[in-house]
Amino acid sequence: MIDIQRPKMPGDAEFSSATLDTRMLSDQVATYLIRELVFGRLQQGQRINEAELARHLGISRNPIREAVRRLEERGLLVSSPRRGTFVRTFSRRDIDDIFSFRVVVETFALEQALPRMTDADFDRIAGFVDAMVKAAHEDNEVGLVENDLAFHLEICKLSANRQTLHAFMNIQAEVQMLITMAEQRFETLEAAAVDHWPVVAALRSRDMAKSIEAIQEHIKDSWRRLAEEYGRSDPPAASST
Repeated sequence: MIDIQRPKMPGDAEFSSATLDTRMLSDQVATYLIRELVFGRLQQGQRINEAELARHLGISRNPIREAVRRLEERGLLVSSPRRGTFVRTFSRRDIDDIFSFRVVVETFALEQALPRMTDADFDRIAGFVDAMVKAAHEDNEVGLVENDLAFHLEICKLSANRQTLHAFMNIQAEVQMLITMAEQRFETLEAAAVDHWPVVAALRSRDMAKSIEAIQEHIKDSWRRLAEEYGRSDPPAASST
């Protein structure tokens, strides 16, 4: 059984609202489901069985229904009338839309972040790659994916542009699902991890054109690996503008 427990509240007798309890539990259920999605334990097209999930987690169905509804709103789950709710399936167009948007957002983030990056920032970004390599050596795919996402998120944070960060956060769960899918297409987990070092080297050079080319090529490498599954043309080459 997954350890999702009813939240312990100060003065629990005074805070016994069923609505409050359901909302807090639904937050935990949503977090749990997202982790199951992004790490591939819930597969594309798989049906979400609310009754089975309630038994598995040891909670009522109300917070599960609320969590499922919220993930439907985010586009991670899809409801089909009279059939149920299913894990979102990525089409080739979905992958192209998400990766093309990533290229724009992360290129813009890098353009804003690089001029203000310090040596400590470079070290912190490199630290995520070190953590990825360590996770790969331990055959820890979850740790690898989490640090991969943190690597890209950090560049967006360093842009100091709230709208840039908001744009990335809006697709974060989808990006993490696709990162998991892409890394499974590398020969080894270590190969997926070390694929980030050219970006770090370019950033440390402080050469804007070189850094843009590195981040775009890195993103498009994953894009190409996923595109191969659909038997269509590669994404456009990286730009050094």
